[in-house]
Amino acid sequence: MSALTEDITALIQQYVSYSEGMNFTGKKAMWDADDPAPLLMPEEAHSPLVGWDAINTYWSKSRVIMESLKSQTANHHAREIESGIAIATYDMRWIATMTGPKDTPKKPLSADVRVTALLRKKPEGWRIFHLMEGPLDLMSMARKAYSQKARNLFPEHTP
Repeated sequence: MSALTEDITALIQQYVSYSEGMNFTGKKAMWDADDPAPLLMPEEAHSPLVGWDAINTYWSKSRVIMESLKSQTANHHAREIESGIAIATYDMRWIATMTGPKDTPKKPLSADVRVTALLRKKPEGWRIFHLMEGPLDLMSMARKAYSQKARNLFPEHTP
């Protein structure tokens, strides 16, 4: 793994840990605060969130509707596309429990997404200015669902 990929992977893992703790101040610190129009495109959003007002509003709502969030990242790749600008890709699985009535059992939601991020080199290190999540293709999602169903039905026959 290149030094660039190691540095950006460390940033992404810190970013994800802030997400899990609903620490949106920490998450924002991973972004380029000087960028006037950062772009965040969460998988569940219908359109990109452009600018700090839109991103902060989204994070504020997330804090209210999510009870818990766990995420894992893998397959990190990064390369500098021009001096001081890098592109990174990685896979992420997230599992969230939404808030709701206390007497209602809560089932977690989960998804596997592919993420692309653009980062800018700042004096304090690499900082995100564009982050886009996209779901896996439908065929991969179907394969995973069938595989999980088979493991649940026939655990003695699956690794």
